[in-house]
Amino acid sequence: MTFIPKFIFIIFILLFGLALYLKNHQLVTLNYYIGEIQLSFSLVIILAICVGVLLGILVNFPIIMRIKKNNHKLEKKLKNIEEEINSLRVSALKD
Repeated sequence: MTFIPKFIFIIFILLFGLALYLKNHQLVTLNYYIGEIQLSFSLVIILAICVGVLLGILVNFPIIMRIKKNNHKLEKKLKNIEEEINSLRVSALKD
């Protein structure tokens, strides 16, 4: 069910990247501490977006893991409470 929206999103990103490349294919010089390199402007933008996404994932990873751990604990607690309720229902019917 989630395959189609993901596929449409990927196609949209690829078309956006192609449009970006077609409009910005001139070379720019990228200076960094060790040296410099010439890349197309669209490639520099795509690299900057990728680095930003990776940094965002890296920053949010501990938060996501804490939330998943808490969710697992709550699901386990809910399962135990549901089992207790069911056992109380069964014992009430036997009396």
